[in-house]
Amino acid sequence: MQNGRDTVDVIVDGAIRALARHGASRLSMTDICREAEVSRGTLYRYFSNREEVLEAVNQKLVQAARTILDDAVAASPALDVRVRVVLKAMIGFPNTFPHMRSIFEYEPRTALTFLAREMAGVIETLDAYLRPALEISLPVTQGAVTVEDVLEIFYRIITSSFLLPTVGSDTMDERLASLWESVAQPRRMPRARPRATTAH
Repeated sequence: MQNGRDTVDVIVDGAIRALARHGASRLSMTDICREAEVSRGTLYRYFSNREEVLEAVNQKLVQAARTILDDAVAASPALDVRVRVVLKAMIGFPNTFPHMRSIFEYEPRTALTFLAREMAGVIETLDAYLRPALEISLPVTQGAVTVEDVLEIFYRIITSSFLLPTVGSDTMDERLASLWESVAQPRRMPRARPRATTAH
């Protein structure tokens, strides 16, 4: 027998599938019931309307993103790879919810609304993971950009790969990380060879 938390999870997962199938504008409580395989009575026991279900979907996706980032950074905590690790976690996020890919592909307006609404919160979350690495990088220490600038750039580029998928989009994180590392880490200049001294 499921407890209340399990039932809510079932409903939210069903709502994600229903979103991918019907889109936010056409989504109904009946669609959610069908995909979640729960009765209307069960659905209304936990959610009063469609908007409450959609808010629960948003919260689940945000929490899942934080968990993914936590796990990725815990597995590779070194600061010199922090940007690469976080970007890889971000680019792989839609794979956590297979139906998210369908939402990005067939319901871009729904996806864009979600990404825009959650942007500030996601950037704030990214700040906690990336600031220690970004604030010692060359572009930031030299004043070319701020940490906040870099976080926004990363967010916009990675999320654009969800909305505009092309061949190679799944490696956007690697290319972006390589680009950042090429400008963020000071080059080691070759040591000057000592001049030969001539005997007098």
